[in-house]
Amino acid sequence: MITLGTVNISEKTKQLMQEALNEGLIGQGKYVAEFEKKLADFLSVKYVISTSSGTMADACALAAIKEQDKLKRNEVIVPALTFIAQVNSIYYNHLQPVFVDVGRDFQIDVSKIEEKITKNTLAIMPVHLFGWPANMDAIKEIAKKHNIFIVEDACEALGSKYKNEFLGTIGNMGTFSFYVSHSITTGEGGAVATNDEQLAGLAYSLRNHGRKSDIIEEKFIFPRIGFSAKMNSMEAIVGLGIIDDLSGYVKARHDNMVQINNLLQEKHFLEKENEYVAPHCLPFLVSSKEKRDELLKLIPGKYEIEARQAFYSIPTQSGAYEFLGQKEGNYPVAEDIGNRGLYLPCHQNLSDEDVKKIVIALNEAIKNG
Repeated sequence: MITLGTVNISEKTKQLMQEALNEGLIGQGKYVAEFEKKLADFLSVKYVISTSSGTMADACALAAIKEQDKLKRNEVIVPALTFIAQVNSIYYNHLQPVFVDVGRDFQIDVSKIEEKITKNTLAIMPVHLFGWPANMDAIKEIAKKHNIFIVEDACEALGSKYKNEFLGTIGNMGTFSFYVSHSITTGEGGAVATNDEQLAGLAYSLRNHGRKSDIIEEKFIFPRIGFSAKMNSMEAIVGLGIIDDLSGYVKARHDNMVQINNLLQEKHFLEKENEYVAPHCLPFLVSSKEKRDELLKLIPGKYEIEARQAFYSIPTQSGAYEFLGQKEGNYPVAEDIGNRGLYLPCHQNLSDEDVKKIVIALNEAIKNG
């Protein structure tokens, strides 16, 4: 089976893991700090704060801007089409999600953002879904005009760029996930990236229950309510064993996408000008929900390729958020993608034979879907 996720375990990881086990270092410590530094160097940012997951990275970032905001605003603009973790992280912080429909590129429709802004708007939270960039120039312009924060969710987009800047480094804060289907994996794990010293300090505190600092006399002083969101040494060591190869993994994902697109009967996975995409996956639409559901069974069964639904509209198609009282039809593009969208793998460990199989499956889906 060609899986959506992939795992790279290096000899360096095995060596470091044995060293850590011999020393009994399985919580936080030097390995976590080294992983944070290497990721900061890769992204060219001042601060990286590791977390236990991408969800907790989102939660810590939102909590940090909430505390820094002196106006006590409580609304966060987020795309209707996304993974549920982003919306959950808003609720964890007692903030209010304000949904905006997406475009046919699966990204937040920037033309619809300003109509959702109120005096209570704290932030825009673009999600670079599937590894493709949201329109960050337009988002930055809107945020500057209305004096609001930008928290970029780049959990599926580590290594992708917009105008030669890494996604997750353009706004006030950015978040990443190291789940198995993402550019690198530590099993679970995530990170917050920022160039803002104050926001970084808040994120460090918030990931550890809101602790004032790691100075011994301040470890049990908690000036804020935080989370238990720390990365452990075992996860960091898995990351340390492969992070020096991250550029190669990013290039491999990009090259696989380009090769697959070149072999398709119809082009689907195109980069816009000034974009560089390291895809999380290959998303596309078929003719109907019935055809999509049929393909979700056919592609794994016939071609031994894992396939998934391309998410759905959180406010109108998710049972978890039915209490919001929103009605089907409020977010027509997100809902359409929720009904007709699916995606296939595009990771760094695909073989040439894997690529050919994916192309054959996609061509059949495109032709008969």
